[in-house]
Amino acid sequence: MKNLIQAAVVTLFASSAAQAQQAVQWRVQDGGNGHWYGGMRASSELSWLQARDLATSVGGHLATVTSEAEYQLVHGAAGDSTLWIGRVGPWLGGYQDRAAPDYAEPAGGWKWVTGEPWFPKWASGEPNDSSNQEDYLHYFGADFGSPDLNIAARQWNDFALVGYNSWPTPIGLVIEWSADCNSDGIVDYGQCRDGSLPDYNGNNVPDCCESGTPCVVGNYPVQWRTQDGGNGHWYKVDRFGGQLNWASASIRAQDAGGHLACLSSAHENSFVFGLIASDPSAWNDKNGPWIGARREGGTWSWVNGEAWSFTNWCGGTGTVEHRGQYWACSGTTPSDDWNDHFGDVGPVSGPLMPVAAIIEWSADCNGDGVVDYGQILRGQLQDGDGDGVPDVCEQPNCRSSDFFPDRNVNGADLGLLLSRWGTPTQYTVADLNRDGVVDGIDLGLFLSFWGPCPY
Repeated sequence: MKNLIQAAVVTLFASSAAQAQQAVQWRVQDGGNGHWYGGMRASSELSWLQARDLATSVGGHLATVTSEAEYQLVHGAAGDSTLWIGRVGPWLGGYQDRAAPDYAEPAGGWKWVTGEPWFPKWASGEPNDSSNQEDYLHYFGADFGSPDLNIAARQWNDFALVGYNSWPTPIGLVIEWSADCNSDGIVDYGQCRDGSLPDYNGNNVPDCCESGTPCVVGNYPVQWRTQDGGNGHWYKVDRFGGQLNWASASIRAQDAGGHLACLSSAHENSFVFGLIASDPSAWNDKNGPWIGARREGGTWSWVNGEAWSFTNWCGGTGTVEHRGQYWACSGTTPSDDWNDHFGDVGPVSGPLMPVAAIIEWSADCNGDGVVDYGQILRGQLQDGDGDGVPDVCEQPNCRSSDFFPDRNVNGADLGLLLSRWGTPTQYTVADLNRDGVVDGIDLGLFLSFWGPCPY
């Protein structure tokens, strides 16, 4: 039975239909514990044991509650209507231990999966151990006189391992992330999310903790995973160590095998902003990192050619500022708003410049449906020269010559190649034949690809 449950959990988690909410942190500065909380909807109904194992498989545990303040946070996470089937709400981390010394039906012997002190928040008339089988905790829409989605009426109910009579089994769960495997006083989940510890396999456990190697806090790429509703791309905060204009930031991104981040939805914008929301080193007064928005000929576009279908400007745009950045819209408190900036005016004589940019890696040069950069990070593809492009994909082609990725090899790309003439080997974006120098051979290869470059 245990093996069958584990197999089912693997199936649930692997399915793209298993979706996680954006987790929120109960911050220490707000009187919290630093833990993260979020809901997950599985691809089908699941027992409490399956929910417990699913939570563990993503680096957390079913949510537990030890105070009224924590209850309010968990209550918010459980309020997502996608986690409910009618009045049957998501699983929590409580269960009734029939071997406990204080066991008695219906309210004795209740425990949290973490062993923390029990804190009850039962709905009226619960628990009642209906049919002598209700030993597991979930949310329930207890007020039968209210609509199913009346959040105020939702409290806790004891429930069977799976649904019975006319009740379905829950389809959702609330997950709490509390682990601190390297004992640095910071919950690992947050460090995986902001890139301060690497998590290249995407299980919300730092790779260093899994391998038993020392954990070095740094600046690591983070994937917006498809199982979280993302696009599978990778993102990283590129800190310059000083002010830098947009054009130079764009070249740095290309040298790393990526491009400045292109934010085509509110969800993507929110995810990327999470990398810099609490990072003062990414902000210069109101100036947040550069993004891949540019205006050419009066029209805004993304550097990777994605459709310009979403914007998040702070108060609109002007007429002489042609490059995009994150912007502290009100005062100097970071926000996910954007600003148009002069962009290429030097930081000495012009306005304040950003001190960081967001790099995005989206290329799939071998067409296997997986972003190349993640395969490099996981050791699945070799990148001997460290330029963020798999070695097997570095034969010259039109895509490798489209330095400003707009699906055209044109004058803009030629200008970048010429600006790198004679460049040493660490600048490889224009060194098409990888011989350590940008010269006439590279120019000849480049010109052979002149024109439209569909990919």
